[in-house]
Amino acid sequence: MRQHAKGVAVITAGEDAGPPVGFCATSLTSVSLDPPLVSFTVGLQAASFTAVESARHVAVHLLAEGQEDTARRFAHGGAAKFGAATAWHRGPRGLPVLDDVLAALIVSLVQLVPVGDHALAIGRVVEATHAPSPARPLIHHDGAFVHLALP
Repeated sequence: MRQHAKGVAVITAGEDAGPPVGFCATSLTSVSLDPPLVSFTVGLQAASFTAVESARHVAVHLLAEGQEDTARRFAHGGAAKFGAATAWHRGPRGLPVLDDVLAALIVSLVQLVPVGDHALAIGRVVEATHAPSPARPLIHHDGAFVHLALP
């Protein structure tokens, strides 16, 4: 699957006063337009799994080109993901929402299905925002971040 180019997303959870958690995902996909459904996977042994499993809502952030540091921070466990290097705020439903991302989706989780060593999360998009000016997405391919070439 290293040969499959993927957009990079950060999934966050921890509504209201709960501690914020998050992880990097390249498994995000659109499932349905009507109703608007997306899916992503989370490792069953990942530190974030318990938070996703118990969450009613999560925030899905599409990262923009140039946000490699954010992707790396959320890709590794134990890092200070919500420390001083991360610009974020509490958004809708008290979710931790990253600032300055390409787009942010508030997703109501509707199903969590164990699949091998991961769980497939399916959720309905209930709110969405996007950057005011167009930007290129952060792309991951063959173990590295790459740039999208425009014609």
